[in-house]
Amino acid sequence: MTSPRNAAAELSHSTWCVIGGGNMASAIVLGALDAGVLVPDQFVVVELDAEKRAAFASRGIAAVEAIGEGIGWIGSRSAEGLHILLAVKPQALPTVTGVVASAVRAALERAVSAPRVVSILAGTPCSKLESLLGTGTRVIRAMPNTPARIRRGTTAITCGKSCRAGDEGPTRALFASLGTVVDLDESLFDAFTAIAGSGPAYVFYLAEALHNAAISQGFTAAQAELVVRSMLSGSADLLSRESTQSASALRAAVTSRGGTTAAATAVFDAAGLMGIVSQAISCATERGRELSK
Repeated sequence: MTSPRNAAAELSHSTWCVIGGGNMASAIVLGALDAGVLVPDQFVVVELDAEKRAAFASRGIAAVEAIGEGIGWIGSRSAEGLHILLAVKPQALPTVTGVVASAVRAALERAVSAPRVVSILAGTPCSKLESLLGTGTRVIRAMPNTPARIRRGTTAITCGKSCRAGDEGPTRALFASLGTVVDLDESLFDAFTAIAGSGPAYVFYLAEALHNAAISQGFTAAQAELVVRSMLSGSADLLSRESTQSASALRAAVTSRGGTTAAATAVFDAAGLMGIVSQAISCATERGRELSK
């Protein structure tokens, strides 16, 4: 494993061709710029949508329409530290891998450092990418979540079988600038996606339910929005900063016997909420496995 200092140094000399300019790609690129770990000239974004390309260009980032042009762009700037970040929808992968595979093969034939391919595609294991991109491709798989947009993300990373020691260093440093990085065996990636990748949607679902409940009790929409957002933000901060108490202990501290909180959690328990959540995670995990086939 590369030391944090060396990884940061490698990141500062790396160049990145980001294929796909959607929400997550934007969060990664703009988050890295805002964190100061990369500068605009280290990125090129390949995106079909002209409006999205213009948004990147407004931040001084090269944005092109063709994958080959993007890969050529990073190669013209450095022979080392090249990264291709796959940020397309999984169903678009077949249209992308041909050009990427050609670039990797060309680098190997020239005996120069081949680009490291970093994938954030859900349900797409390293082995599948290695099969599509060719033997010897150095694949790093990362699974970030949307709070990376505000540098509060949680990202899992793992390496494919062709990676060399330390290959993941720049990728780790990049995602560490966007939040927390967790090293996981790839067998746990579907479960991680179900919990952390999809998890923000579950929190927003709860916020939506609380908002609607507040309105049913007589709050205005504006009051409900303010109260729910503030409560969730404060509670999340308390959980993340309280290192000595578990979520269960923090919940118990709020729940007085016979009080209002106990009355509400009794309804949750009667509905089997804990079991429902577990079942939901199992379903999401299984869906990830289905997508990987």
